[in-house]
Amino acid sequence: MVECQKPNDLRCSQPAGIVLCACRRRRPSLLYVVLFSLHVRQVCRTSSGLTYVSRFCVRTRPTNRISIVFLLACSSLLAQSDPHEQLHDALVLERQGDFDRAIDMAKLAVDSNELTGIELGRSYITLGVLYHQVGKFIDAKAAFERSLRILERDPEHVGDYAAALNNYGEVYSDAGEFDVAKAMWVKALHLRQTTGDNAAIMRSLVNLAHLALMQRRMHEAKQCLKQASDVMRVAHDLIDDDFVLFLETQASLAQGEGHTLAAVADFGRALDLCRRTRGEEHWLTGWEHLLRGKAYAQLQDMNGALADMREGLAIIEHALGRNNTMYLGAQIAYSQVLDRAGFHAEAAQLRAAAEQARKDAFGAQCIGCTINIAGFP
Repeated sequence: MVECQKPNDLRCSQPAGIVLCACRRRRPSLLYVVLFSLHVRQVCRTSSGLTYVSRFCVRTRPTNRISIVFLLACSSLLAQSDPHEQLHDALVLERQGDFDRAIDMAKLAVDSNELTGIELGRSYITLGVLYHQVGKFIDAKAAFERSLRILERDPEHVGDYAAALNNYGEVYSDAGEFDVAKAMWVKALHLRQTTGDNAAIMRSLVNLAHLALMQRRMHEAKQCLKQASDVMRVAHDLIDDDFVLFLETQASLAQGEGHTLAAVADFGRALDLCRRTRGEEHWLTGWEHLLRGKAYAQLQDMNGALADMREGLAIIEHALGRNNTMYLGAQIAYSQVLDRAGFHAEAAQLRAAAEQARKDAFGAQCIGCTINIAGFP
C-alpha cells in the first residue's frame, strides 16, 4: 500500500506504477485507469498481481514489481495466439515507449474474435489509449466509441465505463474541445463516486483541475486539486504516477498563481519520483525535465531552463525517436524557451521544423489537436 502524508509533503512508502504527465497533453503521459487483473492472471499465473501502468493509463492493482525482462520472457512464448497474452505484451511495449508495436499487438487481440463483453471493451480502451499516444486521434476516437458501446450495456463494470470516458476525454482535451472533455470527465467522476473507488476519483479530480488550468480558471482548479488531495488521504491503491500527476498539477497551479519557486520545487519532486520508478532514460523522465525547464524559464533562470529542456529533449529523442507527437511537442516547448533566452532565429527555425514535421507525419489525424506543454506559462 502506498502511504502518503499531506499533499504538500508527498512521501511514498514504496514504488508502484506509472502515469502520464501534467502538461503534455498527455498527461501521458499520462493514466486514466483500466483494471486488467483478469487478463494478467490469465497471462502469467505464476506471478499474480503484476503491476502494469500505461501512460494513459492501463494497469492492474499494484503489488509486486517484476522486471521487464521477466515479463517479456513470460509472455513471448504464448503471445502468438492468445489474445490475453497479446494485450499483456501491448502493455509492456507501451511502457517501454514502443507504441507502434504495442498497437499491432492490441489490434491482434481485438481482431481475434475471442474476446467478448468486458474483455473486449477493455481491449478497445487499450487500443484507444495507444492510438492517442502516437497522435492518431481519429483512430483513438473510433476505439473509444466501440468501448463505450460495449460497456454502457454492462452495469456490473461501471468503473470500466468511467475509465473509457476518462481516456476519451483526453482526446477531446488535446483537440482543444474542452467543453466536451469536461462533460466526459464530470460524468466519469460521478460514476466513480458511486463505486467508491477513491484512487479513480482522485484521478478524475486532477483531470478537472488540469483542464481548469488550461482555461485559466484558477479558483476552480484550486478547488478540484483540494478535493483531490483530500481523497488521496483515504485512497489505499494509489500508484507512483498518481503522485507524479498530482505534483505536476500542483506545480502548474503554483505557476499560474505566480509562485514560481514552489512550481520548480514540485516539478523537481515529480522528476525525482520518475527517475526512481522509470529510470534516467525513460521518456517520462525526459518530459519531467521539460516541465521543470519551463518553470525555470518563468523564474528567469535561463541557464537552468535550457539545461533541463535540452536534457529532456535528448532523453525523449533517444527513447521515442523524432517522428513522435511527444518529441515534436517537446521541440516546440524548447523553441519557446530558446526565444525567451534571446536565440530568436534558432527558436523560429526549430519551431517551424517541428510544426512541419507534425503536419507531415500526422496530417488530418491531428487537425485541431494541441500540444499542451507548449501552452503552459
